[in-house]
Amino acid sequence: MSILGKFALLAAGVLLLTSQFVPAEVHAYVTSVPLALAGLAYALLQIQLKPRRAILLKRLVLAGAFLLWAVVQLLPSGPLAVFLGDTVIAAYVLDLFWVMQDQGPREVRLPRMQEESLHE
Repeated sequence: MSILGKFALLAAGVLLLTSQFVPAEVHAYVTSVPLALAGLAYALLQIQLKPRRAILLKRLVLAGAFLLWAVVQLLPSGPLAVFLGDTVIAAYVLDLFWVMQDQGPREVRLPRMQEESLHE
């Protein structure tokens, strides 16, 4: 795991341990740090792994969603924050759709001899 990934995990732990105790004006920064670090770490990992272009695009959409979510945490309430938050949701839904497509049941074809024996 990359150092950024480890820092993202540490920042998420800090978030969970301190979220009840940090002032509201600081909370946005505490929430954005693990998101930004995780998104950046994942994007850099994918660039390093060099998967096929289509797979890279899918994985960068996920990384981008984390980075955008980090930005949304820092924005004041308003139409832009709402739109970007909705964009993050759409990116996560798209990513999960791709995962379901990749992991979903495939039509299983029996070898021809087994098909014939089933019809006897």
